[in-house]
Amino acid sequence: MIVNYNGWADVGRLVDVLISDPEVVSGRCEIVVVDNASDQPPPSSMTTKGDGLRLIVRPDNGGFAAGVNAGWRAARGRWLLLLNFDVELGPSFLTKALKRVEFHDGRPHGAPGIVGLGLCDPDGSPQPSVGEFPNLPRALWGPFRPRHRRMYRRAKPGPVPWVTGACMLVRSDLLAALGGMDEDFFLYYEEVALCRSAQDRGWPVAFDPSVEVVHLRPLQSRALSPRMRVITRHSKLLYFHKHLPRWQFWGLALVVACEAALRGAWSRFWGNTEAERSWKAIGAMVKAWRRTGQPPLKGPEARELADSVRVRGAA
Repeated sequence: MIVNYNGWADVGRLVDVLISDPEVVSGRCEIVVVDNASDQPPPSSMTTKGDGLRLIVRPDNGGFAAGVNAGWRAARGRWLLLLNFDVELGPSFLTKALKRVEFHDGRPHGAPGIVGLGLCDPDGSPQPSVGEFPNLPRALWGPFRPRHRRMYRRAKPGPVPWVTGACMLVRSDLLAALGGMDEDFFLYYEEVALCRSAQDRGWPVAFDPSVEVVHLRPLQSRALSPRMRVITRHSKLLYFHKHLPRWQFWGLALVVACEAALRGAWSRFWGNTEAERSWKAIGAMVKAWRRTGQPPLKGPEARELADSVRVRGAA
C-alpha cells in the first residue's frame, strides 16, 4: 500500500515496478494506492493499470494515518506492506517479502503484529529505521545529538520498540483490534504510536532487514521547514499526551513553550518572518493545551495551523 500526497511521479514509478511483478500478476498480491487529496488529480495512466491496482482518492488530506486506514479497509490481504512513495525496490522484492511473511507466520509463538523491513541510502549504506520509545530525558538530550540519531538507532534483527513506516509489514487483524492507526496524528509519530499500542496489547514488533529498499528522502536528511516544525511539535506533544505519564507530558510542554519563546524572538531579530510565525503558532498551541489539559488540535487541524504560518508570496 502506498499513501500519496503530491507525489504522482514517484508513485507512478513505483507502481510501474510493482504492477509487472509476478506476485501481482498472479493475484497473490494487490497494489493499493491512497491519494490524500493531492493538488493534481491522478494521471490517466494510474487508472488503466489493470486489476492488480486499486486506487482510492480521498476527498481531503487527513494525514498519513487516515490514508493507511482507508487502504487497510479496502485491502483484502492478511498482511499490509506499507511503502513510502520515495523508495526504490530491488529485484524480486515482493517474492522476498512474501517469504519473510511465511517465515513469521510459521514462528512457533505466532507472528509479530508489525515487522519493519530494511532501509538503505542510495549509496547502499544502512539507513536507521528503528528507535527507542520517546520519553522526557531523550527529548531533552535530543537537540544535542545529530538529527539522524535523535529518534533512530542501529538494531539487530529481532524484537524492537518501534520501526519506521517507510517500509513496514502490518497484520490486518492488528489494525482491526486497534481500530486502525491513530488519525489524531497528521504526520510523524503515528508509527511510533502504532507500535506502542500494539505492544501494550501483547503484539510484538520485529525488525527484519533481510529484505530492504532504498529510501531516497528520509526526513532526517532534509531541512525542516517552519511548516513541518509545527506538525512535528504537535505530533511529539500528542504522543507524550497519549502514551506517557502526565508529568512527562507537562515537562515536554514546558520545554516546547520555552523553545518557542526563545527561538521565536531569535527569528524576529533576524527578520525570518515565517520561522517567527511558526514558533508563535507552536507557543499558542502549547498554551491552549496547558489551559485545557486536552489536545487543542487533531489531525487535519494541525495541518491547517501549519499552513497558516506560510508567508504568502514569499520566494
